[in-house]
Amino acid sequence: MRSSPGKGMAASVPLFLDIEVKSVDLAPDGIEIGLIRFSGWQLHRIDPLPAGFEGHAAHLVRVNYEFDVPAGETPPAWAEVQFAFDAADVMVVDAIPRTVTAAEPAHTYQLTGQLNFVPANDRSRWAADASEANVALPAVQPDVACFGLGSARVRWRHSGGVHAGTHTAWLVLLTQPDRTDLPVLAGGAYHLAPDGELGVRASGRPDAFTVRLPEAPERDVPATTVADGAPRVFVSYAQESLAHRKSVMKLCTLLESEGVDVRFDQDGLDGRRNWDQWTATQILRTDYVIVVASPAYRAVGNGELTDPARHRGIRSEYNRLADLLHRDPDQWTKKVLPVVLPGRSPDEIPLAFLPAIADHYILSAFTRDAAAELLTVLFRGPR
Repeated sequence: MRSSPGKGMAASVPLFLDIEVKSVDLAPDGIEIGLIRFSGWQLHRIDPLPAGFEGHAAHLVRVNYEFDVPAGETPPAWAEVQFAFDAADVMVVDAIPRTVTAAEPAHTYQLTGQLNFVPANDRSRWAADASEANVALPAVQPDVACFGLGSARVRWRHSGGVHAGTHTAWLVLLTQPDRTDLPVLAGGAYHLAPDGELGVRASGRPDAFTVRLPEAPERDVPATTVADGAPRVFVSYAQESLAHRKSVMKLCTLLESEGVDVRFDQDGLDGRRNWDQWTATQILRTDYVIVVASPAYRAVGNGELTDPARHRGIRSEYNRLADLLHRDPDQWTKKVLPVVLPGRSPDEIPLAFLPAIADHYILSAFTRDAAAELLTVLFRGPR
């Protein structure tokens, strides 16, 4: 087996699709590093960017590579594929597959507001047909491990017996907004038994190529992001039933579709979290706290909960909010917004949140019209 140096140095040839922020770049196609074969990249510019990434451009990238093991030969015990980005302004935010220790079926992922991959669900900040909400990863065979997140390089290591055939991976790249070309160094390594009497192992040399990044779409007005004047809202609710949790998710989806920066406990579940610190941060840095009325929330707030082991999370949130209301009632009476979802009652609002003498917001349906009064408060209030 041999390397094919120089194949990737040819100019990239982008094939632009019908969406202006997407392209297919053939630059890596044909590069061989021993038994590793690379294919063209699919690139999508993430637009608009979520809050926190202003001044950058982000790209969703699909890469394909193949382990070409000749019939009858024993696959290598392990193999690695690596891409290093030769630019100081480039960072790999996230990549999949990450860690695979058991066979995983084909799965669809979506991007969070932090540009991390999470399994797709019925709640997304993106449009239903957006690339960011439909990241398809084929079935993955173990063992696979990903390295380099947060740096300018990423690599996937396949071990425990390499599976021949094509493999797909995805990554999110952060670059400067005006970058159009991206130099890449492709590397690969693998382990084969020594060949014949000479005891020489097959190897390959790294190869370089350049991909052309999709440009930002032209707009008549500047693109807006969630950060542009959007109210930041923390949603506090009791996880008392599956139906109630689904209703809360519908509320969050509705608010996000109207441009609200929503924070609640189903975001960013791809890593371990200190929930006590996270909750305190969300409450103190928010513009508003939406308190979702329910029997369990009322029981916690009114001291009616008979089992002290239940609903510990919402008890913690309630205690913080009640303390803030006591210390600064003028500010926090305006910031804490009790919301009654379809099928629920204002009687389920805890007494500390003043259900009878202060405003609350009743939604008859998960629509813009039904939420008009709440949206008016969120977007016209002080921030």
